[in-house]
Amino acid sequence: MLLFTIFNAFSVYFASQMLKMSPFVSGTYDETPFSLIYNALYGVLVVLGLHQLNNIKIVDQKILYTISCHISAIAFALVGEIPFLKHFVLTRGFWKRLPVEGKIVISSVAIILFIMVFLQGRLAYRKKKCCKQFLPFILLGTTWFILWSIVIDENVSFNIHVHHALFAGLFSCWFNDFTYKMDIIMHAILIGIVIEGIDFYGIAELCLFMIKNTAPITVAGFVYAWLFVIVGLLYTIIKKKQTKMEITIEIVPVA
Repeated sequence: MLLFTIFNAFSVYFASQMLKMSPFVSGTYDETPFSLIYNALYGVLVVLGLHQLNNIKIVDQKILYTISCHISAIAFALVGEIPFLKHFVLTRGFWKRLPVEGKIVISSVAIILFIMVFLQGRLAYRKKKCCKQFLPFILLGTTWFILWSIVIDENVSFNIHVHHALFAGLFSCWFNDFTYKMDIIMHAILIGIVIEGIDFYGIAELCLFMIKNTAPITVAGFVYAWLFVIVGLLYTIIKKKQTKMEITIEIVPVA
C-alpha cells in the first residue's frame, strides 16, 4: 500500500512536470534541479500524510485510483490555461474579480462538489461513521489553530489565501470510505490536484497565511502555542493509558 502511494505520487508529479514543460502550458516557471527534487519530495510527503490521516487502504481499485489521479492533475493544469480562469485565486473579494464565464464555471464545480459532499455525509450517517468522517477535519483544524495562534500574537500583517492544492487536500479527507467507487474517484481527483499544485507552485501551495511583512518573533507567540500542544500531548498519553487499562480489565476472567 505504501509503495503504491509513493510510486503513484511520483508518477503524477512527473506527468505534471512534463505538462509544465510542454508548449501546452504558458507562463514562465523557474525550474531548477533543486525545485524539481524537493517539490517532488514535498508532494510525496503531503500525499503520505493525507493517506495516513484518513487511514486509507487501496486494495482492489488501484488502477481506477491511479488513472483518476493522473487525469485530474493533467486536466486541472490545462484548465488553468483558460483565459477567464488563469488568474483565479481564492482570496477575499475573489467573486467580484471573476468574469461572468468564471462565475458560471466555479459555481458549477461548487454545486457538484457540494452534492458529492452531501452524498458522502449521508452515507457516513447511515453507516454511523460520522466521528471517523469528521476526525481528519478536527485534526487539521487543531493544527491550523496552533499555527494561527503563533501568527496572531506576532506583529505581522497577513492575508488568508486558500491555494487550490490546500483546498483539494482538505476536501480529500471527506472522501475516505474506499468501499465505494465514488470515494475512490473523488479522492484520487483531489490528490491529483494536490500533486499538480505542488509541482507547479512549490511548497507555497500549502501556505494558508500569506505574511506581508516580517518582524523579529517574540517568545510569547510560540510559547502559548507550545502550552496548547503540551496539553494535547498529555491528553493523548493519559487517554492511551486508560484505554490499555480498560482492555486489561476486560481480558482478565472473573474468578
